[in-house]
Amino acid sequence: MIKNIKTYFESLFNNGSTDASSDHKTIELATAVLMIEISLADDHIQEEERNTIKVILLKHFRLSEKEINEIIELAVNEVDHAVSLYEFTQFLNDTLCMSDKVTIIEHLWHIAYADSVLDKYEEYYIRKIADLLYISHSDYIQTKLKTTEQS
Repeated sequence: MIKNIKTYFESLFNNGSTDASSDHKTIELATAVLMIEISLADDHIQEEERNTIKVILLKHFRLSEKEINEIIELAVNEVDHAVSLYEFTQFLNDTLCMSDKVTIIEHLWHIAYADSVLDKYEEYYIRKIADLLYISHSDYIQTKLKTTEQS
């Protein structure tokens, strides 16, 4: 999965360039992949989770409806082949500041709670991603509490 999505990133946005716009698009795509991972943690995407992903991507990132649908389709088709999220989180670690990474964790909590049920695997994957992004345990808990208060 990671190789296919990485190829997709490069073909869609990078085209050999390293400008800020390409990096920004890659950040958006890497974040979207993490969102899809959370929504599939319980082996199926609930409609509420899919809608939450779309709303977050539309509201917080500069992706078109077409790009969002392509990313979701690619990630869903390839998720069974994923071995690691390290490549995505490594890119985000190299590119984002801590507050942006904490915001990503908050988005993941929103997706996990979208169907009003927090599956143990959703929580596990959010913790795993938080660790890979070097998010402190207190920030992890604070984002979870903040999200549950908003739900």
